Amino acid sequence: MAVNTDQLAVSIMEKVGGPENVSIITHCVTRLRFILKNKDVADTEGIKKLEGVLGVVFGSGQYQVILGENIYPVFEKIVKDYKVETEAQVNENHREDYKLSNSQKKKTFGFYAGIVTQFLSSSLTPFITVLYGAGMLKVMLSLVTFFWPEVASGTTYLMFNYLANTPFYFMPVLIAYGSAKTLKSNPAFAIAMACMLLYPDFVALVDGDQSMQIFSLPVTLVKYSNTLLPAVFSAILLAYLEKFFYKVIPAVLRSVFAPLCTLAVALPVVTVVLAPLGTIIGNYVVKFFVATYEVTGGFAVGLLAAVWPFIVMGGMNMLFVAPMMELLSKTGADNFFRPSWILHNIAEGGACVGVALRTKNKQLKSDAIAAAIGAIVSGVSEPAIYGINLRLKKPLYAVVIGGLAGGCTAGVLGAKAYALGYSSILAIPIFADTMLAITIAIVVTFIVAVAATLIMGFEDMTENEI
Repeated sequence: MAVNTDQLAVSIMEKVGGPENVSIITHCVTRLRFILKNKDVADTEGIKKLEGVLGVVFGSGQYQVILGENIYPVFEKIVKDYKVETEAQVNENHREDYKLSNSQKKKTFGFYAGIVTQFLSSSLTPFITVLYGAGMLKVMLSLVTFFWPEVASGTTYLMFNYLANTPFYFMPVLIAYGSAKTLKSNPAFAIAMACMLLYPDFVALVDGDQSMQIFSLPVTLVKYSNTLLPAVFSAILLAYLEKFFYKVIPAVLRSVFAPLCTLAVALPVVTVVLAPLGTIIGNYVVKFFVATYEVTGGFAVGLLAAVWPFIVMGGMNMLFVAPMMELLSKTGADNFFRPSWILHNIAEGGACVGVALRTKNKQLKSDAIAAAIGAIVSGVSEPAIYGINLRLKKPLYAVVIGGLAGGCTAGVLGAKAYALGYSSILAIPIFADTMLAITIAIVVTFIVAVAATLIMGFEDMTENEI
């Protein structure tokens, strides 16, 4: 039965407390993402019971209603009929919303970890799609030159190659923008500082004989292209300096001296302390995951793939983008996060195929096949998680088992992603010389997830329960 998306949009808005309780609304591929003024007003259980809603989670400061294929018509209906603020990214109010929802909670380590998680997620969101696109473009160029080597000498290839490399080289600039927007500061300050770290004359000093000082303090000469944390730390400092100077400097002098003081004070702190510190921390993050992989012999990939469905259900999957990018930029390959992410989606799809093979319910069979295709081909796992596997419970266990088996296989065989790409079967080319390893792991994951679903079974649904 088709879902009445117009009525669904009305019902959701009523149960989240009406437009007056909505600060911002946006969406991703499968979820409506609300920033609510008071999330306790929302009728969560009522929303879960609505036809067409696959689930409700609260993560990254967002009240997330999972709609799957119904997301676009529902979002468009809400935007058309209600006066609500919409944005491509919802990072302006993340911190405040988190504090509001936790105002009665003790500020433990988890509280501060949540704030950091939200901040990084919000800062990365604006440009992650661009990096995915650039990563896949690099893969396509590699495939073209593999079959037609002469193409690499042409100017057309060079121009596309420049474009594919640009978002990665200038990643600090993109991150500076996202971080500044999250902090509700002027992105131009953060972007200017990031560009200074990539300024050709400054970059030329790296590995040279000339030492640099600022106010007699030593400047660490490091290549900051493809880095993440230096830009994040710089943006945080600039946001506070901007707020301070625009507050204390008299209005008649503010337009000239506030920007001057913001940049002038930030420069020595960034170049002497924050930017090098960001590089050091990033290196240690990478070393930690590399060491974990070496100690476990690759079994860590299986463990991460096994717990990934619960990470998604917690709305925390974007937290892993930052260390994934650090690992990729520092070592040139990701043998931990991307394989786990892909294999989790394959496991979700495999469990759905198992459901489709076992169920006698025609509607459930159709829904399971559609969810499987979405998870395996498109890399969108929410319909599989909330629409099929979590609802039936036991197939979710099959997802864990399949992810564990396939992840361990990928780790042992040494599967490595050499570029960013979507987490689906279509990302196999980004594994380059380890494509066979990830292909075997995908097959293992799929077969184990299907078999586990068929063996464990589940309580089939009647037509009225769909």
